[in-house]
Amino acid sequence: MKVLNLNLHFYPESIGGAAVVAEKLAWGLVQQGHEVTNVFLGLNPGNADFTTQSTPFGRSIGIRNIPHSPSNRFYNPPATSILKEIVDLIQPDRIFVHAAQHMGIHEVLSDPALREKTVVIAHDGFWMCLQGFRMLPDGSPCNRESNAANCRQCAWFPGLTDNIYTASRHILAECRAVVFPSAFLMQSYTALFGPSLPGNFIVQSNPDVAETIIPDTSLLPPPAGSAARAAGKKVFGFVGGPGETKGWGLVRAFIERAKETHDSRGGVHVVLFDSGRSAGLPWYPGMQTPGVTVTDPFHWSFAGHALGALDVMLMPSQVRESFGLAAREILSLGGGCIIRPSGALAELQGHKGVVVANEDDGVDSLLASLSANHNQQTTAWRSTSIGAYVAKLLSL
Repeated sequence: MKVLNLNLHFYPESIGGAAVVAEKLAWGLVQQGHEVTNVFLGLNPGNADFTTQSTPFGRSIGIRNIPHSPSNRFYNPPATSILKEIVDLIQPDRIFVHAAQHMGIHEVLSDPALREKTVVIAHDGFWMCLQGFRMLPDGSPCNRESNAANCRQCAWFPGLTDNIYTASRHILAECRAVVFPSAFLMQSYTALFGPSLPGNFIVQSNPDVAETIIPDTSLLPPPAGSAARAAGKKVFGFVGGPGETKGWGLVRAFIERAKETHDSRGGVHVVLFDSGRSAGLPWYPGMQTPGVTVTDPFHWSFAGHALGALDVMLMPSQVRESFGLAAREILSLGGGCIIRPSGALAELQGHKGVVVANEDDGVDSLLASLSANHNQQTTAWRSTSIGAYVAKLLSL
């Protein structure tokens, strides 16, 4: 089968959780013998409209020289033109659309013949809101209920006019399926577009096993935090970035405890995965201290190795997370996570290793809750493999 896989970012310019899912899907399809072409908007300028290279995930095509701006989030004629040319060249049997901001996807999928081949994977609120995670420009979460009256009259984003809603609804109603990684996200969409949409909305967890597909792990550095764990520390990881919406205040409290206890065997150690380094703008300059390790971000292809020394993932996000991949990855390795019940993270409550942080919880109370949870008879989170995910999407 010829497959076209679309996402704003893709390997070798991987950024964000949607890229992880798009690449895992591509990998699984390639392993089954499908011919996969992946298209993304390149971050780096080029001399041609698009560049092509072979990757372990199939052919990777980067559309070049198209900036990302609020004005072209939904309609982007230059991107649409190139994407249509690629579609004509490939003649795909199946199209998977992930986070397609700025790619001109609304105009591409105005063609009913292409909609019939398309599965939309809704990673965030792209099809319903100018801000994918329904955050306002001042950084606060939108406090209005998702529905047609509130969202169409949004004073923050008046650019979401009726023609965009109409186009989105038309595409979602007539494509093969719309896949949501969580019940929370699907409910947000049905609240806005209405329950009268055809029965093509489904909930299917993203592939959330922490994989290591690299054949020779001896080529990789030791997992961050492994020395601290060998010294008897409890190792906590964080991938979210130093923003209060990601729960940085609580992470800071764990960092302070790590500094205080770095000399004691029973203390804690914190590993900060600095994704800012990918863009040349480190998030944590000067924060490498006794008790705290600052390390490079990791590609999902060796996530199982990179997370191998962690005991607990800190994910006290206050954003309405549509999935929360890092929390699920650590659970797939038998570790624990500290979350706030925001968005889809609430769906993890009650599973083994999951501790919910309340606003007044400090480090001591959370450590006690982790210990208590370990001794409780709770159900382990059921992770989704790449193989199971590919099988489900191909069945739609």
